[in-house]
Parts: sequence; structure tokens; C-alpha cells
Amino acid sequence: MRTWTLIGITFFMLIKTATAQDQVGCTQLLEDAREAYQAGMVELVPELLNPCLESGLSGEELQEAYKLVINAYLFDYLPDRADSVMDDFIERFPDYQPAPGDPGEFLLLLEEHLQELAARQIEEQEQQEDEGEEEPDREEVQKEPPIREEVPAEKKVFGSIGFSLGGNITFPQLLEKYSTGNPSLDLGSYQLSVPGIQGGAIMNLNMGRNAEAAFEISYTRLRIHYLGEPFSFSSYTYREYENRLGIPVSLAVKFNPDDRVKVYLRFGIAAEYLFSAAASATRSYTETGAIYLRDVELEKENITGSRTRLNLMGAGGLGIKFPFPGGMIFLESRFNYGVFRTNDEEQRYNSQDMTWLIYHVDSDFRANYLTLSAGMVWNLYKSQKF
Repeated sequence: MRTWTLIGITFFMLIKTATAQDQVGCTQLLEDAREAYQAGMVELVPELLNPCLESGLSGEELQEAYKLVINAYLFDYLPDRADSVMDDFIERFPDYQPAPGDPGEFLLLLEEHLQELAARQIEEQEQQEDEGEEEPDREEVQKEPPIREEVPAEKKVFGSIGFSLGGNITFPQLLEKYSTGNPSLDLGSYQLSVPGIQGGAIMNLNMGRNAEAAFEISYTRLRIHYLGEPFSFSSYTYREYENRLGIPVSLAVKFNPDDRVKVYLRFGIAAEYLFSAAASATRSYTETGAIYLRDVELEKENITGSRTRLNLMGAGGLGIKFPFPGGMIFLESRFNYGVFRTNDEEQRYNSQDMTWLIYHVDSDFRANYLTLSAGMVWNLYKSQKF
């Protein structure tokens, strides 16, 4: 008898020791999860705390652990998992009152679950009444959701707004060559130019789980470089600068909508207005006997009148987004293809200096360009009070 008593006492002490160790371990995991959530590494929170929701925590620590896991799932766009954990949370803490620091998404989800619980209770009461059973105590069945203090709630992310900055490289497409000499003998061609710049404002609207529409206002500065050789004795370098305002409209399709880092494909169109254009040029002599002749320099000249003011651009690109609390950082490459010709053929010989001092004549071309931009967007929420 004494042997069995000693065995029982020993077994009881082992259980108490293991429980105490488990409590200490989950308390440390809760601290780690809190730091991970604040740092934006929300995917680590459920991995750290899910085992401790069953055992290892109690009271306010357990309540905080549940809230961290639910908010992590909501931030990581995993609503089904957040729903499941919220059911357990309400079962364990049915009288929970919203705290000032609770995110709007958490408060909305909590209210939805409380309303569903109240609706189920009302349905059960009506079934009991239909079956002729005695009406249950009114205190046991609540016909209305618990009265709660009105708290502003952010319902759901429906879009985002932000900005982008970057650079571009122009790839002019020659349609038909013109020259002051014989076009078939002119060795001139467009060259890779110094990068231009662009930037603008962007607004995204969610179009479901896998896509979002984007509306932008953009400024683009293009640089075009042409190396001409209309005659055997002369060559020239032509540099053009264009300033454009655009209104791009596009659709981004996400390859991996469930991941935190999202890769997407973008395609769309843009209406562009060229509000100014200028050009400069340098002509050199290539004949051996003309080595003492000086180059002809043409300072920057306004050529806006010889350019098409309105153009339509087709666009396609690839991008990647990285989340941060409240928004996204993105990096995107996009190719823009000009639908219409860039030059105005009726103004081809508009500049006398360019034609007879430099020997340059506009060829028919499209100004296509590749952009690489980075930017930030902040989430937009639908708001309501409950």
C-alpha cells in the first residue's frame, strides 16, 4: 500500500513539474510572437503560438495569444483560418470587450461571429417553441448581440494608393527612313540613349482575390539618341528630349495571391500627352582633308510642333510586391509600345537649322520605352461602426 502511495505522489509531482515548464515555455513563445508580429513577420506567429492555444497559457496571456494568431491570419490574407480560431476564441472568452488597440479587421470579425452566435441561439429557441417545449430562460438566450461600445472599424482592404519613381530607356522603332541625302545610303540609326526618368501617383482597386485594377497619373521624360551619316563626308549626333503626361489604366494579375510576397503580371493602355520636346545636335566632318574644320553645334531647340501631341501606349510588365504594416512596397518593370507615330510628317522640314546645318530630317518612328520603377502604396479600407 505504501508503495502505491509513493508511486502516486511521484506521478503527481512529475505532472506539476511538466505543466510548470510548459507554462514557462509558452510564456517565452508569446513574447517571441509579439515581437515577430510587431516586426511584420506575421507568418511566424501561428507557428509559435498554435501549440500553446491548447495548453500552456491561461487568462490574459491566452487571450493575447488568440488575438495575435487571429490578427496574423487576417494580415496574411487567410480569412478561413482566422474564422476557425475566432470560433475557439469566442467559446473561451464569450464576454470579451474590444480594447482600444484592437485592429478594425479583428473587431469586425468578432462582431460577425457574435451575430452568428446570437442568430443560432434565436433559431434554437424558435425550434423549441415550435416543438411545444417550455420557453427557456431569457437570460440564457440573447435575442440581440451584446451591447458594445461603438468603436470605429476598418472593414476590409478594398484598394491602395501611393506613388512610384524610376527610370526608362527608349527603344525607337524606325518605320520609314528619311534623309537629306539618299535614304538607302544613309547609315544612320537610333542608338541606346542615356536613361530618362518617370514618376507618378497610383491607385489600385481590388478586383477579387487574384487581380487588381490600377489608375495612374504619370510624368515621363524620354531621351532619344540618333547617329546619322547622310553623306560620306559628314556625320552627326542627334539628341531629343520629350516630356509627357500620361493616364495609364491597367490590370495586375497575381500569380500567388496567398503568399506574402506577391508576383504579378500587368497589362493595360495609357493615353499620353506630349507637352514639350527639344533637340540638340552636333555635326562632324569625316573626310580626312577636313580635320581642321570645326564641328557644328546646334544648341537645344524647341521641336514640340514637329511631334504628335497625343499618343496611345500599350503596356505590359512584371512586378513583385513586399508587404509592410498598412501597405506594400513594389518593384516593377514595364514595356510601353507606341500605337501611333511619334513625329508629325507634315512638319518634317520645320527646323531649317536642323535640316541645313546638321543635315538631319525626321524619319517616321515610334518612341517605345522600357521602365523600371519602385514605389509604395498604402491600404484603403471600408469603414463602419458597430
